[in-house]
Amino acid sequence: MAFLATFFYTNIAPQSRIIPDMKPHSISAVTRLLTVFSVCLIGMPIYGEEGQKELSDSSDFVKASVVVSSPSDVIYSSMGHCALRMECPSEDLDYCFSLEMDAGPGDYLKFFNGEADAAVRAIPMSDYVKEYQKDGRGIWQYELNLTLHEKQLLWKNLDEEMVKPPHLKFNYLNTNCVMMVIIMVQNALIGEHVDYGKLPWYATTNNGDCVRHLTKATPWYQFLYITLFGSNCDGDFSLEYRMSPESLIEVFGNARIVGNDGSSRPLFKSQPQELVHQTHYVKGSPLTPRIFFSILLILVIIITVGEWRWGWRKVAKTLDVLLFALQFLFGLMLTYISTVSHLFVTRWNWYLIPFNPLPLLIHLCFSRRKDYGKIYLFYTIVLLLFIFGTPLSSQLDIDHQLITAMLGIRTCSNYMQYRKLNQHS
Repeated sequence: MAFLATFFYTNIAPQSRIIPDMKPHSISAVTRLLTVFSVCLIGMPIYGEEGQKELSDSSDFVKASVVVSSPSDVIYSSMGHCALRMECPSEDLDYCFSLEMDAGPGDYLKFFNGEADAAVRAIPMSDYVKEYQKDGRGIWQYELNLTLHEKQLLWKNLDEEMVKPPHLKFNYLNTNCVMMVIIMVQNALIGEHVDYGKLPWYATTNNGDCVRHLTKATPWYQFLYITLFGSNCDGDFSLEYRMSPESLIEVFGNARIVGNDGSSRPLFKSQPQELVHQTHYVKGSPLTPRIFFSILLILVIIITVGEWRWGWRKVAKTLDVLLFALQFLFGLMLTYISTVSHLFVTRWNWYLIPFNPLPLLIHLCFSRRKDYGKIYLFYTIVLLLFIFGTPLSSQLDIDHQLITAMLGIRTCSNYMQYRKLNQHS
């Protein structure tokens, strides 16, 4: 639970990079005006008055690329980050357009409700590169195979989005760095569309297996995502909602731009270019959730056996207080996310069955009743049915059922203690 609390307080935006040494709102007015002016200048040969000379589509006057950074150890960039790089060498302009979240004091609270403000920011590419170099994270560039007209329109759209006040609400699924890149590229195509071709296997399976694949290098983050994702794990979202920055490159690498006349060309113009060499690699903890919760389950079994054979009643009571207090806090968080927050777009979370605030509330209200012990029997049956229901949902897995088994052992033990007292009386 301490891990979860630390995650929510310190890690604000998965898939959205906040550069700590830069203040998004403090990007100088000169920088913004220069960028907007540059697009107007670039666009003049095409959008200017009649009679002006147009540049050919083969001109490298403007260059558009997708830049992808490698994952880091922190949750908000555990799947990496992606952005759009726009270059105009003749005007000495080189910016990375990245989806960023505001990081003011009030934004931390907004994040919990899925209402945190986000906006597209223009960051000088040199500053963008330095930040990732400092962390040892690699950056790769994939040039987009767009026409000059489309590159001009892409830059124009990015500038228009950048000068708007923060109006986007960050959400893990539909408002993140991947969606920003996809939407901006699609909106820049003129009389064309993207054909993704053959998709990788994880893009055609259920959401739960897709999440497990994307987070396979970080077992604890995988555990957290699966926990909070709810019944969305059982669904099948559209392709755009099922990609991380790294998988976006795999999908874009096989994609083609198809025109209305049937012509097509690869979405990427050339092979990737390494901008920053990766020196830091994410390594998952050897103490995976499965190992950790297995150890805890064994400990619970030992204490429960000791309670019945050697009279460890006080130790067992302390265990119950800790276990059910964590169950209450965990259930409170899941209830909030599933019913109030829009952060995870959760329709229903199966873990609300074993983990919810009701057991503690029932204990506070009815623990003095003579027949209160029957509640333990009811809860034990619920937990047992939940364990057997694991194959019915792609959200349910062994890691979480180990926790459910701990609760089940202790509720069963408490019910047996209740029966023992009744027989003696």
